[in-house]
Amino acid sequence: MVIALATAQLVCLLAASLWYAHWLRNGLTQMMCGQVAAVNSEVIAELTSVIDEWNLVDLSQGSRDRNRLQRLIERFQLPNRGSICVLAADTGAVICSPQLLDASESSVFPLAAELIRERRATANAPVTTSRWYTTAEGTHYISVHDMPRLGIVLVADQREDGIVAAIDYMSTPVWRVGLLVAGLLVLLSAFSTVVIIHRYDSKLERVNAGLEQTVEKRSRELLKTREAVIFGLAKLADSRDADTGQHLERIREYVAILARRLAKQIPQINSEYIRRLQLASSLHDIGKVGIRDDILLKPGRLTPDERKVMQTHAAIGARCLAAIQQRLGEDDFLGMAVEIACSHHERFDGGGYPYGLKGEEIPLSARIVAVADVYDALTTHRVYKPAIDHDDAARLILSGAGAQFDPIVVDAFRACQKLFKQVAAQFSSGFHTVPWTNEQEMAEVLETMG
Repeated sequence: MVIALATAQLVCLLAASLWYAHWLRNGLTQMMCGQVAAVNSEVIAELTSVIDEWNLVDLSQGSRDRNRLQRLIERFQLPNRGSICVLAADTGAVICSPQLLDASESSVFPLAAELIRERRATANAPVTTSRWYTTAEGTHYISVHDMPRLGIVLVADQREDGIVAAIDYMSTPVWRVGLLVAGLLVLLSAFSTVVIIHRYDSKLERVNAGLEQTVEKRSRELLKTREAVIFGLAKLADSRDADTGQHLERIREYVAILARRLAKQIPQINSEYIRRLQLASSLHDIGKVGIRDDILLKPGRLTPDERKVMQTHAAIGARCLAAIQQRLGEDDFLGMAVEIACSHHERFDGGGYPYGLKGEEIPLSARIVAVADVYDALTTHRVYKPAIDHDDAARLILSGAGAQFDPIVVDAFRACQKLFKQVAAQFSSGFHTVPWTNEQEMAEVLETMG
């Protein structure tokens, strides 16, 4: 019964789609043909205005004025494979055209000459006239404008096959979408029918309901277990750096604060996104397990070679998480964790690492974590620097908008500074902050952070 119903609906929808495609094509044809005359008139009027302003005098072969006119004709474009050319009013010879054709190479020029003769027979004043012509090459819509001062005629030619091609270009996607929608409607209807049929089987419903509850309960338990194990592993990796303290707890709070603020203007951020972001942010530096202690725990600044080694932690972490994702299959959390681990040291201006991503090429999750991670690194003691106070750290982050950080995320940080300060105090590392007044030194630390 379901198959019969779906087949009948599919036939009806296909018939309706065919009728709609035919109606749409006819409507577009009438509209496009009606616009051809207007486009020709506009182009010729603009071209005439430019020629009059230039005050051309000599259009003989090789003259400066003729070369200028040729370049002007080449710049003007008509839709639907159309073209503009200039003919001698008395002989119909080609003066300028986009392809520098001879009159014998196109059937358009004799038709234009015919319009010129008709114009001479009916009026002595300059006129503009248009007409559809059918030739062996196809159907053309030709508009002619006389410029007696220069002894020339402007000819605008648009081909019907170009108009048809434009109509096909516009209508084909609509037809394809119609077929897709028809198929989706049939599938949805068939699915709905199956649901309705099975709904009346109360026993099966009760069994399904019980199974769903059991699966949901176990899924929640597995999810909680997974999150606890992930955070424990991240905490274990983070413990290699004795100075970070409750770094992961602070990062989770900072990214949640920023994400809640950004949710007001970015639709993709919802409660589930924020939950994933908090958990995934815990793994942002998981790649540091692959960095030697003599570099990771080195007091003072790293050498250029040591810094290159340190920077590999982003790629190491991303590869590790990607390998897990490959084993488990597609997973929104692991996908976000890979993004963050790989890209939280990218700079908005493209100067970061490991891939030099720029602007919105950097995943949103990584742009959020970047601000949170730098703020925490600035306000906590590290082996290579003392902790600085909130105001200095905030000033550095605000100054990095558009360069190191996404301006939108920095704006969210600006609006939530008090909450950042409260979290920093709640999860205090126990180190005293040092006020900095040397702007150059502060900028260098921000540049080399991570």
